[in-house]
Amino acid sequence: MTRQNTIPGVDGINQTALVPLWDLLNHTQGKISTDYNPILKRIECLALRDFKCGEQLFIFYGPRSNGEFFIHNGFVPDNNEYDNYIIKLGISKSDPLKEKRSLILQKISLANIHQFCLKKGPVQIPQNLVAFVRIFCMDEDQLHHWLESDNLTDLGYEACTVDLALEKKSWIFLQTRLKLILAAYKTTVDEDLSLLNENKLPPNITLALKMRYSEKVIIRDNIEWLKQRIEQ
Repeated sequence: MTRQNTIPGVDGINQTALVPLWDLLNHTQGKISTDYNPILKRIECLALRDFKCGEQLFIFYGPRSNGEFFIHNGFVPDNNEYDNYIIKLGISKSDPLKEKRSLILQKISLANIHQFCLKKGPVQIPQNLVAFVRIFCMDEDQLHHWLESDNLTDLGYEACTVDLALEKKSWIFLQTRLKLILAAYKTTVDEDLSLLNENKLPPNITLALKMRYSEKVIIRDNIEWLKQRIEQ
C-alpha cells in the first residue's frame, strides 16, 4: 500500500502509480514537500533542508499517527507530534434517556456511537468529546434544558457554562473509561519503557512494544490532565 501513489490521470480521473527513487526515501518530521506539476505532468519533490553530497535524503510522509505508520509503513517514529489514540464511546441501548441524548447528539452532528481522537502532547480534549461526555452524563432536566437551547454547539467548549456537578461527573466518567483502557494492558508504561531501554528484544517485538508504549503515554497523559480538572 505504501507504493500506491495517487496522481491525476486522463480526463482528471485519479490513478495509482509507482514513483521510482522517490518511493525509496525514508520519513522524517517536517512538512509535505511533494506535489504534482500539472503543466509538466510529473511529481516534483523539494528538499526539506540542505542535504550534503552522500547524505541520505528524507521526506515527510504526512501527519500520520503511530498506528498508521505501524500498519502501513512498518515502523513507529520517535517523537511523532501527530500521534493520537482513538477512543470509542456510545450511548447504551438500555439507557432510559437514550432518545433525548440521541436527539441532542444528532443536532450537533454526533452519532450515538462515535470515535474520538486523543492527541499527543499538551492535552486538549477535542470539542466533540467534551460535548459527548457532557450529554452522556446529563440527567433528564439538564437534557430538557439543552434540547430547548439555541446554543447547543457551546457544549463542546470547556468554558461553556454548565452545572458544576455535571462538569465534574463528565470528567470523572471520561477519566474512569481511560483508566479501564490503560488497566487492560498487561504491562505498565514504566515497564514498557524499561524494556525499550534495555534494547535486548528482537526488532519485530521492539516495534510492537514502541507502538504499545506510545498508546499508553497518550492515555496516561489524558488521565493526569483529567485528574487536575477534577481536583480543581
